[in-house]
Amino acid sequence: MMHRLIFILIATVLPGGLLAQQTIEADLNDLVQLEADSFDGDVQWQLSNDGMEFTDIVGANTGVYEAEISNLPTSFRARVLNESCDNHYSETIKVISSDETDGLVWSDPQTWGASGKPLSGQEVLIPSGTRVILDETPPELGGLVVEGVLVFDRKDLTLASKWIVVNGGILRIGTEEEPFEQKAILTINDTGTEASVMNMGTRGIMVMKGALELHGAIPEVVWTKIDGHGELGSKSLDLIEPAADWEEGDEIVIAPTDYYEAGNGISITQLVTLSSVDGSHIDISEGLNAFRWGLLQYATESGMSLTSAQMVVPPVADTETTTTPLILDECAEIGHMTRNIVIQAPEDELWNIQGFGVHTMIMPNGTAHIEGVEFKRGGQRGRLRRYPFHWHMLSYAGTETLDDATGQYFRSNTINSSTNRGIVIHGTNGVSVEDNIVYDVRGHGIFTEDAVERRNVIDGNLVLHIRNPEWGAQLKEHETGELGSSAFWISNPDNTVTNNTAADSQTFGFWLTFPEQPWGLSQSVLHTDGLVLRPNRLLFGTFDNNTAHSNKNDGIHLDDVEVNNDGTTQPVQYWSTTDGRTDGFPFDALRRFTLSRYKTWKNQDNGAWDRGVWTDIIEVVSADNCGRFFAGSGADGVIERSLVVGTSLNYLMNGTGRPETADFQFHPSSAPTAFATYHSAFSMRNNVVVNFNVVEHDRAGVFATDDYYIRPVDKGQVRNTNNLLIESHPGVKLKAANDYFTLASALWDPEGHWGPAGNYFVYDDPFLTYGKTITTDNLGTEVVGGVSVPGPFYGFLSFVLHGDGYVPPQNKPFQDYMAIHVSRLDDNYNEVATWNVTSAQPEWALNHMRDFATTSEGIYELTFPDELISPTDFQMDVENMLETTDTQVIGIQFDSDISPVVFIQQESNLNNYVEYAELTSLNDVVQSDGETWWQDENGDRIWVKLRGGIWQSPSGNEADDDFEDVLNETLLLKIRAED
Repeated sequence: MMHRLIFILIATVLPGGLLAQQTIEADLNDLVQLEADSFDGDVQWQLSNDGMEFTDIVGANTGVYEAEISNLPTSFRARVLNESCDNHYSETIKVISSDETDGLVWSDPQTWGASGKPLSGQEVLIPSGTRVILDETPPELGGLVVEGVLVFDRKDLTLASKWIVVNGGILRIGTEEEPFEQKAILTINDTGTEASVMNMGTRGIMVMKGALELHGAIPEVVWTKIDGHGELGSKSLDLIEPAADWEEGDEIVIAPTDYYEAGNGISITQLVTLSSVDGSHIDISEGLNAFRWGLLQYATESGMSLTSAQMVVPPVADTETTTTPLILDECAEIGHMTRNIVIQAPEDELWNIQGFGVHTMIMPNGTAHIEGVEFKRGGQRGRLRRYPFHWHMLSYAGTETLDDATGQYFRSNTINSSTNRGIVIHGTNGVSVEDNIVYDVRGHGIFTEDAVERRNVIDGNLVLHIRNPEWGAQLKEHETGELGSSAFWISNPDNTVTNNTAADSQTFGFWLTFPEQPWGLSQSVLHTDGLVLRPNRLLFGTFDNNTAHSNKNDGIHLDDVEVNNDGTTQPVQYWSTTDGRTDGFPFDALRRFTLSRYKTWKNQDNGAWDRGVWTDIIEVVSADNCGRFFAGSGADGVIERSLVVGTSLNYLMNGTGRPETADFQFHPSSAPTAFATYHSAFSMRNNVVVNFNVVEHDRAGVFATDDYYIRPVDKGQVRNTNNLLIESHPGVKLKAANDYFTLASALWDPEGHWGPAGNYFVYDDPFLTYGKTITTDNLGTEVVGGVSVPGPFYGFLSFVLHGDGYVPPQNKPFQDYMAIHVSRLDDNYNEVATWNVTSAQPEWALNHMRDFATTSEGIYELTFPDELISPTDFQMDVENMLETTDTQVIGIQFDSDISPVVFIQQESNLNNYVEYAELTSLNDVVQSDGETWWQDENGDRIWVKLRGGIWQSPSGNEADDDFEDVLNETLLLKIRAED
């Protein structure tokens, strides 16, 4: 015999109270699992066939008990076995038949007894243990409480009520196996805006301990894309697939395919009505408000094309498990909004002026299975917890973690206008939000509220036209301003986010914002180690095949997390760890995490911004964004097997292109740049990069050079291998935006992007180029900003003048805010060029990024022009002196009254050092083999001839050493008084 297992939870909530769902549905022979939360071994289960006389069930005295239904109706309850709780019982659980035709009918006066059928304005109660079948449209009710079961008959019906509370019962329209095929319209219409039913507000459907079972007919095609362009004003569109069950009069939404509000504001999501449907061809009631792109583009040997002929061969061959995307799909999404079950607020003055719409709230111990429903005119402006749909704290109670809400779902529904967020998962784990369309929302579209929401599945949703709330109506600071309302706000990494699309959002498409602690009602939620949960150290879940386009800010933004309950955000780096805690060495719990197969295009800022450690960005498509397509502040990341398109054929289709400025870090520019270099903290390899042209001296091309600010000689291009550049310039050499910090003077070019392979791309400045063979780009140095010259170059940085410490005049190497002046001399000691960096203040950005690069052909002199006294205990880092043949002569300002000792040591192995020999003249130092010095007592100078080749692997195996350490072989030059 087949058994169906039904789970029932009785939960303790307050002193003196045990709560349970009061009415459930079952069939004969079903198994009912009764669970008394927190009372394992302390209860006696009881049974009654008449709901009045209860008897103990023999052997049923454990917290979890499984009973077979042998009689219907039947009732269960729990008696607490505790001396302090004598004669203490749970609420009664009444089990009735699941046959939706078995019950009392609303239209029969006998259903209501002596009081008669409900009249207009009356509050109605469906009592526990009773099923009522709504078989007619009742008058407008003053409220509806469902403690039993209310089932909609299989006919067109409307139900209007000020509010609906499902309190231990079930409100059912259709079933999962047999969806409702007729039309059911629920209008929730209370006008008393300050009323609060059971502390859950009003004008809402509120579920306490009960179940909301809404199962409408789901269209075969929930949302799809257009096939062929849609011209401005056109009333006809073709789809990529037939929409057989779309009908005349249905509403659809059409996403934009241009930059945010392009065409002077016309390119926004459009809601229109179908006037006819013929297979995959549709006609709409009004013309398109803007051009819509509708054709695939293919990466070919000469750029992007509308045909697949001569598609490029990717840098690495595809395998069964890996691929390089070569097709750009910027076709407009089109979504079917109409559903046959509608939950709505009336279009009244309260909605039109105050934004007071319908809300749906699933409270602890409540259950929601909702599909095929349209939520129209939802949310209540500026009111906490009043959203179109909202799971509220099902998985946490203070510090206690409860069971996941596994099996609950919200799928194939539509949110058709909301003044307060869209779909909200609050303090709830394990639910599914799938295949929904969220349109025209003020506040975040799909929102995980407190950063404790885990193991949820958010899949296949289309979120369009998200705007910030009206000023003053925002519930959190992160819902307003430039970093405001996003299509998806995902505040905990332990979720599955797949196959979603976010477009036409006033800020981000996907905001992945993992804070250092939870907020709101969940601030005290604990991790398994007994400490407060730390979301920004939890293991990453899944982020795969999501699309973000036509958003005003970044398409995907992993950064800027809540730091207080007001919703203020600040940049915080994310680490995926197995222990939820790791902060540093030895990094045993740190794990790589993946952002895979996403598509991000036509965003008005970065395609994706990532402040994560060990991020793998794999097989993505990024096109037509503004500024840098990949940017952030990561560490040891990878961007691999991706298609990156600077400017596609979908350009100027609505008469306007990129904004004049975007991507405002350091060098505000909207010019397309494929990769920020993350100051060489990422590897970019095996990518196809198309149409990144340079037309003026601006941040543009394949590689941005304005975030090479860690060191003067940057060799990180060695990580960027085997990329296929088509109709693309490698990038412009930019100078620092301010004169108090520097960018890398010399970029190693092992792949030969800017000139001969192995050369360095440097500023066209004699300080760097004097005496060298120069290779000039065809665009000229005025545009490109640099030239290619042979190396090697050596780097000098992290200056300490009076000892390494915090007590003035000491300074730490990362607090070298002093001005520096460097002169380059020829062999006759004549000055040929200078390098200057002004002093900085501690609060300024990049305040200690001051450095310079040298080449062995030159002689250099370093001074500190703003210092009142010469250095007395000096040190600086020296980089890229790899071989014993690498030598450099440099004079360093130093107090001539001090008899010094000069030595160099390995920064990562201080026991490896060489003490330099003192000579008698500058000429002797220049002519020596190196590791020598001379003090010019008249000029306050120590002249040193450095020699490389002393660096040794700290571990004995370079493969186990830090990559940057091996690449740069950092040494530490010290000049200090003799002991």
